[in-house]
Order: sequence, then C-alpha cells, then structure tokens
Amino acid sequence: MNITFDIPWKRYVLIAELAKRLDTVSPQFGKTALQKLVFLLQEVYKIDCGYDFELYSYGPFDSQLLGDLDLVESWGCVSVESVNALLGGYRIHPTKKVDLVREKATGFLDDAKTKSALDNLVSTYGALKARDLELRATTVYVERNLWAKNESPDKTTVCRFVAQIKPRFTRREIDQVVDELSERGHIRLSAENNMATQPV
Repeated sequence: MNITFDIPWKRYVLIAELAKRLDTVSPQFGKTALQKLVFLLQEVYKIDCGYDFELYSYGPFDSQLLGDLDLVESWGCVSVESVNALLGGYRIHPTKKVDLVREKATGFLDDAKTKSALDNLVSTYGALKARDLELRATTVYVERNLWAKNESPDKTTVCRFVAQIKPRFTRREIDQVVDELSERGHIRLSAENNMATQPV
C-alpha cells in the first residue's frame, strides 16, 4: 500500500523566504506583518498561497498561517521572539537553518511569477510598519469583498467601509491609502463617485 502525503511546502517556504528577505528591511517583521504580507501576496500579486483570510481585529487573518509559522519555527528554520514591552508584538528572524525548508520548494521560489511578486511585495510593502500594513490589507479586503458582492465599489464607498472597520485611522489616512492602492493598480475602483473624499 502506497501512502502519499500532500505537504504544503510552498506555504512553509513562503514564511522562511519572507523571514530571510525582510530581516534587514522590515522595522518589525512579526506575526501581524506576516499575515498582512501573505494576504497581499495572495490577493494583490495573485500567488496561490493556500490561505483563506477572514477579517479580524487587525485586518485579514488566517489561523492556519500562525500554525504554519509554529511548524517552521519548530524545525529551527526561523525564530519568533517577543519584543520589549514598549513596542509589543513579535519579531520573526531567519536562522542558519532557513534554507533547509526553502530547499523543499525551490521550483516554486524560482518560478518567474513568484520571484517577481516577492520582489515587488518586499520593495513596495516590506519596510512598512504593521499598522500601515494593517490599513492597506484591510482596504484591499474591503475592495475585493465589495466586488465579490457585485457592488462596484467607488472610492467614497471603500473609504466609508474602511473607516467603519478601522475607526482608529483618520479619514485622511484612509483616503491617502485608497488613492495609493488605486494608483498602483492594487485595488480597482468603480468610475462612479470617485471624487476625492473630504478628510474629517
């Protein structure tokens, strides 16, 4: 009897690859940043990461991703350390063993589409703080869900929903992020009512 295991190596490899690429780029590559970056990689850059994100307190979240991080850490390929009380959160670092897991899916990492997506993700979003990633990922989540419901989201609608979900961000911050994502082509807005919203 032949037994085969469907091991999702590319999910584990992504965690190791991001840890390696962001070690000297990200101000604090922690669990929140990991969630948002993988979400953006999957939704904006169209890399099939195999996750099903839902909206939680800090934006798009998938508990499976945390489980995968724990597994990659248990193999000794990354370290996850608590950050001091002032900053809070965690910091994910690659270890000397990081390439052990990366070698399990080199075909995925070497694929031209994956390499281009990772390059763009890191250069565009890698240096952002978790708070900034949270707002951008939430905005993408809102835009995608409005389109999925055939609601043809315009800028005003997206800004309104994001403001309701993320009241700790100012309307000016939200407005600027919606413009930024739209200009990059990372969200698609309906032509209707896309006049600039007035900051509150």
